[in-house]
Amino acid sequence: MYELPSVKLGFIYLRRLLHFPLNQSLDQISTGGWAMLHSDGTNQSPILPRCKPVLNLLLGLGLLFYLVQSGYNHDVCLHALQVYSLAVIAVEIVFSLLGGGSCPASDVFTGSSSKTKTKKSSKVVHVFLIAVWSICSIVTTHIVTVLYGAYLIENFEDTFTFSVLVASLAFIRPLIALGPSALIIILERLNWEEECEVQCFAILLGAWLGAIPIPLDWDTPWQVWPLTCSIGAVLGEVGASLYVIAKQRKVGDLSRKKNKAT
Repeated sequence: MYELPSVKLGFIYLRRLLHFPLNQSLDQISTGGWAMLHSDGTNQSPILPRCKPVLNLLLGLGLLFYLVQSGYNHDVCLHALQVYSLAVIAVEIVFSLLGGGSCPASDVFTGSSSKTKTKKSSKVVHVFLIAVWSICSIVTTHIVTVLYGAYLIENFEDTFTFSVLVASLAFIRPLIALGPSALIIILERLNWEEECEVQCFAILLGAWLGAIPIPLDWDTPWQVWPLTCSIGAVLGEVGASLYVIAKQRKVGDLSRKKNKAT
């Protein structure tokens, strides 16, 4: 009998523990983007994807609270933004490893889908492509930010920190959740009610609107580059998380009403 490594067994057991039945049809679950079946064929609605937007919301609110508590000290805020960018990427990777992603991208890391016999070299290529596209997204975001008027050489760290923040929130997470073909998947389904699309739109909109206070003569400590745009991006993330949580709750309420009616 083939024995899985202990680490992979741990992930399998944890994934099984983090699921509970809601008596939903497979079509209902897949419409929300979180369809998952156990080996016995029973429909399950994973609890893990419901936890992810809550955790993202808490991280965003925690960062905003920390920035306020620091008095918007420039160096402290930059460090906090850098740590936050790494934290959101780490959270997305962990949820993908545990099978809580919105797409089979977790299979790239765990190999737990129907394609379990895929060669390890293929998985390595997938991870490599995700890393390459992630770096490209940071570079592209940095270039676009400079074209919009940010500093190129002066205050390079400020601009790069903002680029990493936006790329981490809007581009790298979809790559981890959907795989190297994230852009193609998003363009094909073109559904602005999906979590990835909502997050990307809200974050980019928030970052863009965050530039409005910079030229205003308010003399506030947060009214400097890149704090306003970064705060706008994080506020967009908070808004997107609230939207996803509300949508999940609405779907759950409709499902319970339908089950009671039947």
